[in-house]
Amino acid sequence: MKAALLHRQAYTPPPPDPVTSPEARAMSLPARARYARDVRRWLNGHYFDSERDRNIRDFLGRLIEDNAETLTGTREVAIIGGPNVAGKSTLLYQVAMAVHRTHIGLDGDPAEMARRTTTRRIAGHDQSVHPTHAPVLFLSLEAATTVGKFNELIVEALDYDKAVAKKVSALDLLLQHGVRLLIIDDLHQLILTEKLGRQALDHLKAVVTALGEYGITVIFAGANLHTHPVMDDPQVTGRAYELTMNPYHADTQDAVRAWQRFLKESGDLLIPHLPLAGPGMLHNDLPGLILARTGGRMQAMVNLLRRATVAAIEDGTWTVTEDHVRAVPTAKLTADEVTNKTARTRQAPRALHPAVTVRPPLKDGAG
Repeated sequence: MKAALLHRQAYTPPPPDPVTSPEARAMSLPARARYARDVRRWLNGHYFDSERDRNIRDFLGRLIEDNAETLTGTREVAIIGGPNVAGKSTLLYQVAMAVHRTHIGLDGDPAEMARRTTTRRIAGHDQSVHPTHAPVLFLSLEAATTVGKFNELIVEALDYDKAVAKKVSALDLLLQHGVRLLIIDDLHQLILTEKLGRQALDHLKAVVTALGEYGITVIFAGANLHTHPVMDDPQVTGRAYELTMNPYHADTQDAVRAWQRFLKESGDLLIPHLPLAGPGMLHNDLPGLILARTGGRMQAMVNLLRRATVAAIEDGTWTVTEDHVRAVPTAKLTADEVTNKTARTRQAPRALHPAVTVRPPLKDGAG
């Protein structure tokens, strides 16, 4: 993701004004269509927060602060794994935007990035330069990533031509632009059975070490990393907290309560725009059906809630019903994601939430 795009998204517009029951009943069909459009646009860019995600963000926030404040020693990283569409990338975008706002300010201009003044040696002389201030860089690895491709991702994210990757040190660029958090998504794209893939991993480890000397935090994420050979590298596991985000489920009472709390929080967000909805619209009336239709995957849940809400406004019912839920097509989930419950044999994880586990760094390098 380009740093300028993350900057714009960090300052999201407010939601549409809520409507009262009398206003909803009196609204004409064209007016409902306009209001539904406004709500859809808002929800398309809205993040459905939850207790699960807040716990992870708090954990990562403390890690970022500790790394920035620690004077010496190796900085720790975080690796977030779990099945596809469990909400890993969505969560990390929120972490990225929160850190961005912390450094830029809550009143940043979405249309223009701030600039910082630093010194760069050009033609044997120190000269002041004014690069854009990009406190967070969010990179998504490409298929069969190599050292060259990774460096190109950095320079392109900072809005340079990728040819710059052959002329300037990626580390120097990160420091010049004031990067304090580097998020590297899709770590599973590394192919460690090939030489170029192993070289790319070695390069990533070197980048992590170099950035750590400046108190900069690196967070990795990827799908199903518990089965990826990257987690067998003691230089990775020896400095990384491994967080696993799983889909919501109903296998235990704690998990059921966590699922209902998520739905209640989501319902509280939507009800101001659905004035005929009851207070238990989602978490009391529809929890089992929504779970069955989404598999507890974040992407599927957000899609369902968004489309069902818009449909309820358009048809004038102003409350999400079973019919609205069933009308949203279900996402196709692969059989191995549904049934795979393989866990790495390691130290027992510490639970942050019924759908989250954390494994601390393996300081002795044991796998």
